[in-house]
Amino acid sequence: MKPPAWRQDRAVYPFSCAIQTRYMDEDSLGHINNISVAAYYDEARSRFSRHVFAKVDPDEMTRIVTADSRVTYLAEVFHKDDVEVCTGILHIGTASYEIGQAMYQDGRCVGICTTTFVQATPAGSSPLSASLKAVLQDMIIHAPPVLARGAPV
Repeated sequence: MKPPAWRQDRAVYPFSCAIQTRYMDEDSLGHINNISVAAYYDEARSRFSRHVFAKVDPDEMTRIVTADSRVTYLAEVFHKDDVEVCTGILHIGTASYEIGQAMYQDGRCVGICTTTFVQATPAGSSPLSASLKAVLQDMIIHAPPVLARGAPV
């Protein structure tokens, strides 16, 4: 399923980082393999999370675990050129939040990733702290308004 066009617009994402592609990630077809592309998203999420968690009271933090991650491949990624991964928050729930990402190479969107994280304790999920929610809210992705027929304005 193709993601909405606004998810491919780098301007909607509040955080960005460059990831260097690696020759060892090339497959026999000459492009970066899908597992490595997923790892690039993971590296960008790690950088984003460090940026976010640095602003949260450490006493309020508990373990955050990945509950779901989905990658939509829109174009091939090639070695030598870096990729830019843009990241932001799509949704904040009671005990979870959803990160949205878009990957770009040579000026075009080559993929979209959506990952859900849950705050976990040994007993199960637990509500996100107020300070974490506030920092996540500052990193929210603002989708464009839609018309009655569902087309972006």
